[in-house]
Amino acid sequence: MHHSPITIRSRRLRGASAAIAGIAALGVALAGCSSTAGPDPDTGDPAAEERGSLTFVAGVKGDPFYITMSCGAQAAAEEAGLSFDFQAPNSFSPTDQIPIVDGVAAAAPSALLIAPTDGAAMFAPIQRVVDAGTNVVLVDTALDDSSTVRSSVRTDDYAGGVEAAKLLAELIGGSGEVLLLNFQAGVSTTEARGKGFVDTAEQLGLTVVGQEYGGTDIEKGAQIVDATLQRHPNLAGVFTTTDYGAQGTVASLRNAGELGSVKVVGFDASPVMVEQLRAGDIQGIVSQQARTIGELGVAQALAAMNGEATESVIEVPTVTIRAEDLESESAKAGLQVERCN
Repeated sequence: MHHSPITIRSRRLRGASAAIAGIAALGVALAGCSSTAGPDPDTGDPAAEERGSLTFVAGVKGDPFYITMSCGAQAAAEEAGLSFDFQAPNSFSPTDQIPIVDGVAAAAPSALLIAPTDGAAMFAPIQRVVDAGTNVVLVDTALDDSSTVRSSVRTDDYAGGVEAAKLLAELIGGSGEVLLLNFQAGVSTTEARGKGFVDTAEQLGLTVVGQEYGGTDIEKGAQIVDATLQRHPNLAGVFTTTDYGAQGTVASLRNAGELGSVKVVGFDASPVMVEQLRAGDIQGIVSQQARTIGELGVAQALAAMNGEATESVIEVPTVTIRAEDLESESAKAGLQVERCN
């Protein structure tokens, strides 16, 4: 069966068309990211400060997904004449993120883009930012109660999990035992990916033999796959919701001599994952459009700052990338970087 170079869900962005039009109206020039420079902590432009300020608080420092999102957000903010500040915690945890958010509340910028590290624990800190008069837009992850923020721009993660299940089913021939290697319990995005995967895998006749959490610990991910191979020697495939899990999976399969035999679908086209795909260590990636999320987040923040209507939720579809797709123009929307120009 012939496959198009890249697959994008046919259901369009909910509310995204208007948001993209808003970007165009503001004249946002969306330059492509490369791996040559990083997001500046602050533009330091006094004139831009007078037009407004925007802070982006990511989920964790050094993650290509958030760096790529910051590339899009910074370009859009600066084109609109806003000063831009990027901050990120050392770990994906409320413990590290709350002090940063409390600092944002004290500084009271015009707008905050934030990826909450916990749907419940981050509500009160973010509410303090709202109470300080800052327009808050959630990007990527969400809060359990998002009623007081201006917008939530995120990936349709459930649909991404559905696409991963379809791809893995195809790769393993339509039946077999598969493992879900997830990230961290309580994280809205990866939980949605996992649910979409499990629901669809079962509908397609696959047997999900485990749903495990590896977090950011690559060695733990490898140990989970090791143990699964011991219990299920006929394991046919693995879906991992993060690149940390993909690295652990590849390490385990390499040690077991199962690379290529056990099919692997990862999530997010980070530089590491792309190299794994090129090498044939994994067979497919379902990726978010990180830069687009950053751009749309700024567009929603600008609308809020200008007293205009905002979209309560914008869901951005994923892209599905195989090795043969990597050089295509369409795949670039899903590729992530470690630095932007």
